[in-house]
Amino acid sequence: MQTLLRIDSSLREEGSFSRKYGDIFIQMWKERNPGSKINYRDLNKERIPHLTQEVTQAFFGGTQDDGVLETSDMLCDEIRESDVLLLTCPMYNFGIPSTLKSYFDHIIRVNQTFRYHGDQGYEGLLKNKKAYVITSMGGKKTDPEISEPFEQYLQQLLGFVGIEDVKMVSINGTASADFILGQEIHYTNQVKQMI
Repeated sequence: MQTLLRIDSSLREEGSFSRKYGDIFIQMWKERNPGSKINYRDLNKERIPHLTQEVTQAFFGGTQDDGVLETSDMLCDEIRESDVLLLTCPMYNFGIPSTLKSYFDHIIRVNQTFRYHGDQGYEGLLKNKKAYVITSMGGKKTDPEISEPFEQYLQQLLGFVGIEDVKMVSINGTASADFILGQEIHYTNQVKQMI
């Protein structure tokens, strides 16, 4: 039985295109994988705290207080126990939401999700997992085939921890008047085809 972890990062609970297409993905996922388990993390409702010096030092063995790493340990366990990751991410001010950045800050941990081998570099430890990423932005891309910097950043983060099988759908132009008229169906089909 596969376990899918869905992570939403939009501040909007209503009117969010990334959430809307995440819902469409989940509906299709359930139809195609009826026995799978789905875990859900909403970063707008369950805020992940920003890193502190104490937490960062604990990442490298600087404290014996287990409580300092409680959040990070929980998030690392959750993603390690998942087979598939669904990330829904709007673009805010040309980047990812700060809530999603905090999430990644807690899960990108030496000897938990990556390992350092000196001269050989880094090795991601979350291998053999798939990630589906649904991004959204109000502006239209000049070239739909080229990823935006925030989308490249997401792929870089996932690749660093070993998740290299990444499929992405970029919902763009949502602020345009013609989006509802013609693009909604197009993107719905793209999301359905990515599974």
